Amino acid sequence: MIKQSVPHFFTSLNLLSGCFSIYFAYIFQFETAFIFLLAGVFFDIWDGLFARLFRVESDLGVQLDSMADMVTSGLAPGIILAQLFVLAGNHPLEIFIGWPINSMVEFIPWVFIGFILPLGSAFRLARFNVTGSGKSHFIGLPTPAMAMFFGAIPLIFEHPDFIFLKPIVISNTGLILMAVLFVFLMNSNLILFSFKSFSTGTVDLVLRILIILVTPFFIGFFGLGGVGFAILFYLILNLLKISILKIGNET
Repeated sequence: MIKQSVPHFFTSLNLLSGCFSIYFAYIFQFETAFIFLLAGVFFDIWDGLFARLFRVESDLGVQLDSMADMVTSGLAPGIILAQLFVLAGNHPLEIFIGWPINSMVEFIPWVFIGFILPLGSAFRLARFNVTGSGKSHFIGLPTPAMAMFFGAIPLIFEHPDFIFLKPIVISNTGLILMAVLFVFLMNSNLILFSFKSFSTGTVDLVLRILIILVTPFFIGFFGLGGVGFAILFYLILNLLKISILKIGNET
């Protein structure tokens, strides 16, 4: 009974971390929001590890894990993106709604674009539950990677070396393009290597080790925003690998 509860305990911590991340994103405390988002991803890793270690994997655990991921790696980055549309300088509209509330409603239409991230995450997680994924690879970008990227964006553009890019990236056009791109990546058929197994060939092993070695340097130079660069680096390595293999097969 205790063994079965251990993975659920970590899944619960994942869910709570996502809730805390959403709260701090809502009040524009992006660094704290990102810390809780990272904590949720950390707990998400451990619930699966303990489930396999104790051999207590269950349908309940799978469903609970997906629900927690939907909050931490779906809704939380969606709220962060929505708040970035506010920081982009968009002004609220006032619209009078008659029946049934008879009240003036104030809102920023652009913020609703942020919620295509949880929508894309829901499809990604549902597809994963139905088809599964091998230990050696992911099919499409995992939702935690997307969440960490968007969680890092506000921190990246507070860094002195990148603040000049802030008006370009933290803009309606820049935010929309990034949101659409990452929704596509999550639900694409791109085969990306994972860190669940280190016995999938020399090339994958070298790429994994390279990311592990480079990520601390990103964080050292750019703070927590460096996690976002690590995600981009992961994508670039995968795209290079896919391109090289494609060229090799054609020749």
